[in-house]
Formats: sequence, C-alpha cells, structure tokens
Amino acid sequence: MKSILLGLALAAEIAISSLTPASAAESVYELSFADLQRNPAPLEQYHGKLLLLNFWATWCPPCIREMPSMTRLQQHFDSTDLAVVAVNVGESPEAIANFRQQLDTPLAFEILLDESGSAFQELGIPGLPMSYLYDREGTLLETVTGGHEWDSPERIAQIKAWLKP
Repeated sequence: MKSILLGLALAAEIAISSLTPASAAESVYELSFADLQRNPAPLEQYHGKLLLLNFWATWCPPCIREMPSMTRLQQHFDSTDLAVVAVNVGESPEAIANFRQQLDTPLAFEILLDESGSAFQELGIPGLPMSYLYDREGTLLETVTGGHEWDSPERIAQIKAWLKP
C-alpha cells in the first residue's frame, strides 16, 4: 500500500512539475497584467531580456520566503539582461502596499497584478509560488514549482550560461 501511495505521489509531482501555461508556452509576450496603479503592463516590454515570471500571493509563506532571493538575483544582474517580475494573484494594490510596508528589505523587482485571478486560472497554474524562466526571445527554459532560492551559486551560474550570446 505504501509503495502504491508513493508511486501515485511521485506521478502527481512529475505531472505538476511538467505543466506549463498554455498561452505562455505559445508566446509569453502576448500576456498582459496590470501594474500597481492598475495600468496595463504587457510582458512585451521584457522582450530581449531573460525573464523570471513568478506567481505569488501575500498569504503564501513559500512565496514570501523566496522574495529576498529574487531581490538579490535582480540586483546581481544588469536590468538590461534579466527582468524579475512577480505577478500577484487575487489581491488588490492596497493589500500589496500594506504587505510591502511590513517587509524588512525593499523589493528590487517589479510587481504586477492578476487581481481577478483569471490569468492564473487560464494558464492552468496548479499552485503558488510558480515560476517560469524565459529566454530573450520568449522561449520557456524552465518551470519551477514551489519556493526556490533564486540567488544560489548554481542558479546564478545557470542564468549566466543562458545569457551568453
């Protein structure tokens, strides 16, 4: 019985980790969210940069834990090479402003809104945090399910390799 449950858990993990948002896999630059003033913020503005697109919420402990490493990652690389963009799911700009006031360290990356959660649902994202890394042309390089240490030496080396011409 234990081996059956372990097998099912492993199969579920593999299935979840291999999910990619359908629309984003076709063209991440077709996606558009809103900035914190609720103005349109199309992802096309990041074309030509390596893009870390992270989906998160203020009530999600793993999301909050990975934010300092996302800030350090963005600070490590020139903003013309790498864009770290965190899309908040289902919360208002006011809730995000309140959350940011409680942080010890300011965030060094852009926060966009999916206030209604519609993009989250349309993209088929299974949970939070969920992150996607895209190359300069918008090709999906990697999907990361769950919290992650974004500024680890291994991750920095991988991003440097992806940035090489």
